Amino acid sequence: MTKLFDCDMHPMANGIEDFLPYIAQESWRERFQAKEFTMSGRAMDRYYHPAGTTLRQDAVPPGGGLPGSDPQFTKVDYLDRMDIDVAVMLPIQGSAVSSWTDPVAADVFSTASNDYFLDNWASFDPRLKMAITVSPLDPEASAREIRRHKDNPAVIGIFMSLVNILMGNRYYYPIYEAAVECGMPILVHPTGAEGCYLGAPVLSGGVPRGYAERRTLFPQVAWSSITSMVFEGVFQRYKDLKIVLTEFGFSWVPPLMWRMDKEWAAFRIEVPWIDVPPSEFVFDNVFFTTQPMDEPKDLSKLWEIMEMMNGERTLLFSSDYPHWDIDEPDYVLKRLPEGMRQSVAYDNAARVFAERL
Repeated sequence: MTKLFDCDMHPMANGIEDFLPYIAQESWRERFQAKEFTMSGRAMDRYYHPAGTTLRQDAVPPGGGLPGSDPQFTKVDYLDRMDIDVAVMLPIQGSAVSSWTDPVAADVFSTASNDYFLDNWASFDPRLKMAITVSPLDPEASAREIRRHKDNPAVIGIFMSLVNILMGNRYYYPIYEAAVECGMPILVHPTGAEGCYLGAPVLSGGVPRGYAERRTLFPQVAWSSITSMVFEGVFQRYKDLKIVLTEFGFSWVPPLMWRMDKEWAAFRIEVPWIDVPPSEFVFDNVFFTTQPMDEPKDLSKLWEIMEMMNGERTLLFSSDYPHWDIDEPDYVLKRLPEGMRQSVAYDNAARVFAERL
């Protein structure tokens, strides 16, 4: 039986009421209870999902609530049914702060989100591990939040949403320093704000018309993030830093590495601090998840891409439970080369998170 390490699972809270007990100051509780506040922090009429929801309705708990909001039902419907050995929880609601403008409010909200999910989910089943949410609006506060959880064995990573500042910018250095110090990889995941709100990461060429068009363009965020980190020397400065790009796909990785290596060779005078081809940093410091997996009619073409990106070492399994486009493990693994299945299903993630497991 293949062991399974899922790097992208989203526990859900039913509303801000779940977080309020974890917010000490009454004035902040009142602020978040205000009529105009929503858990997503975003308007629902911009890029509305064609099906009306991004969550699977068969993941609704028997007692009601949002899909994926009951740890007991999630244990049965997800951990047990899919035979998951380790699941990394990415609380997607906490990442909504990437579209906010108030860094103090974002820090209060992210901290409450972390405490709620650690208290109610990570303590429920030892298979559930946590990537704590940190706000991109205040890197110093985020570094303190990382260090606050450094001794918690349930915390194995950092979930960092992005603003419209490229990841290579020294603005993020406090977060990178804390991540390396605490031995935690940083996981980056779309939040729904990309290409939608001022201050969030932009998509090139203008504003997409609809949901499908915008979703197709999401990999641009990952592409620009890697390029920025490599050429700005982040991986030279933080040699042990690990970045996991979740839900951005991976079929675009080989052409990105080819382009970076080509431009580095032509313009090395501009980046004298980089003394090896950029693709080597990708192989050593950057990892990608399977969901959503592009599926050409000829699977051998997909396998060629995996080989080009050294997928046997850089690719990690992810399901995206309980979202509408969840990839069931059996379905995904059967589409991988047989010799790569164990590495992608478990071994690569175990190596990435090794310091925290």
